[in-house]
This record gives sequence, C-alpha cells and structure tokens, in this order.
Amino acid sequence: MEDLIHICHNNQQEGPYSPEQIRTMISSGVIMPASLAWKEGMSDWAPLDTIMSCDTPVTIPASSLPPPVSHTSPESGMVAPDIPTSPKRVGGWLMFFCVGLAILGPLFVLGQMFVTWGQAQPAFDQFQNIRIAVMWENIGSVALLIYGFIAGCMIWGGHPGGREIAKKYLLIRLFGFVGIEFIAIMIMGDMPSQLVARVLGATVGAVFREIIYFLIWWFYFKKSKRVRNTYGVN
Repeated sequence: MEDLIHICHNNQQEGPYSPEQIRTMISSGVIMPASLAWKEGMSDWAPLDTIMSCDTPVTIPASSLPPPVSHTSPESGMVAPDIPTSPKRVGGWLMFFCVGLAILGPLFVLGQMFVTWGQAQPAFDQFQNIRIAVMWENIGSVALLIYGFIAGCMIWGGHPGGREIAKKYLLIRLFGFVGIEFIAIMIMGDMPSQLVARVLGATVGAVFREIIYFLIWWFYFKKSKRVRNTYGVN
C-alpha cells in the first residue's frame, strides 16, 4: 500500500491523501510541488517534490477532489509535526542585533572615539584632567566593545544560550556605560563649572540614548516570537 501523505494548505494540515490524489491536486492548481508535506516516518515537514514524484495526470475540476479525511495516519496513529508558521533561528531583528554588535557597533564607536579625541585635543594642554577623562572613556568603551563583539559572534554562531548572553550583555553595557561616564565626570570635577555643565549635559543625553537602546532590545528578547522559537520559553 502506498504511503498516505498530509499536506499543508493555507497553514492548515489536510489529508492524508494518496500520491494519485496529490498529483491531481497539483494538476488542478490547488497545491504546488513546493507545498509542505509529511508522511509517516518523517521527522518534519518537507516540500512535496522531495518526497514523491510530482508528474501530474490530466487536469480535472477541483470540485471533484476528495475532502481531507484525517489529521493522523490511520495505520499507526502518528501525529504529523506542527506546521512551521513562526520564524526561528538567527535572522530578522535577531540577525540585526548580532550585526550591530559584531560589525556596526565597533565601526561607530571607533569613529566616535576618533572624533571626540580630535575635538578635545586643543584643551589637553590647558586642562590635563580632560585628557585623563577622555582616555578613561576610551578604555571603557573599548572594553565594552570587545565584550559586545564576542557576545554578538556567539549569538550569531547559534549558541544555545544566545538569549541569556544577550540579556547579560545589555545589563553590563548599560551599567558599564553609566559607570564609565560617572567616573569621567568625577575626574573633571575641578574643572571650570561652565565646562563641567556642558560635559554633564552631553553625558545625560548619551545615558538617555543608552537607556532607550537597552529597553528596546530587552523587550525584544522578552517578547519576540523568533527568540522564543529559537531558545524556548523564557
């Protein structure tokens, strides 16, 4: 007896059908050779044309097609795997997060460090503390940059603990950035008050941006279907 085949049609499991019925459905345009299908013994759904020949007979009206008869194989009672309807694995916004950590983030931070050093350099001779504060910020930024690069590559590479790695990175990045900026302000504490106020204003804006970045990605890793399908329920 030929294997009976289930098909995925309009995101619904239908069948089982015999191969002859499947070919008739393809001929009449109800389904395509690339439609997902499953039969007993398979661990997951696969395109029809990978599990049977899809050479079609003479076309007949779709109204004569047999109706679905069951969602399980009548011979063994096996239930077909769930039809894949949600994203899984590294892709979409999860891929963007990894690219940001491993490629875009390093380029942006290194460029920002170069610009900041150039803007502050004229004041180095007059205010030695500015040089120390900028050097401290650069060292802290490079440390976070290296950590983010490692985290991004691990998630990108399919590490099973990717969600935990990402959430730990987000926490360390937020509190690390705040700590770095706080110490930099303390280093500049004996500078003219007007200069300190300008630096403090810029720092508050930078911290606010970091908080927004943290919240966006934190809730993404909490709520994303892709993350849940890839790493399981949190």
